Amino acid sequence: MEQVLLPLQFAPSNLNQPILPNWSFNLFSVNLGASSDSALEHDVLQNVGSYGKQIGHLAEALEVVIKRLKLLEAQDLSREELDVLQVFLGDVSSTRSIKSTRRAARAASSSSANRAR
Repeated sequence: MEQVLLPLQFAPSNLNQPILPNWSFNLFSVNLGASSDSALEHDVLQNVGSYGKQIGHLAEALEVVIKRLKLLEAQDLSREELDVLQVFLGDVSSTRSIKSTRRAARAASSSSANRAR
């Protein structure tokens, strides 16, 4: 019986990780699947904002609706539904806090860089 020795390969020869649809950078090609209008999707991402930014706007708008309609005080919502709303509002609040902290850190970093000049 003849023995055939093959070179060992521990890492994949091709690495792809989806990040944004129809977007490529250097060695990475990203495609999250078929879009009914990929050119439109590309324009929206370029001119409106990333999916995260769009979701953030939706979350902030929904926060306004929940508060204006006083849904947390509604008597006809179940405990589970109220919990879902409270978790959602907590997520929106946490995101706002993280963004605020990052903005403050960038401002401080920019301010100290300007003083160093």
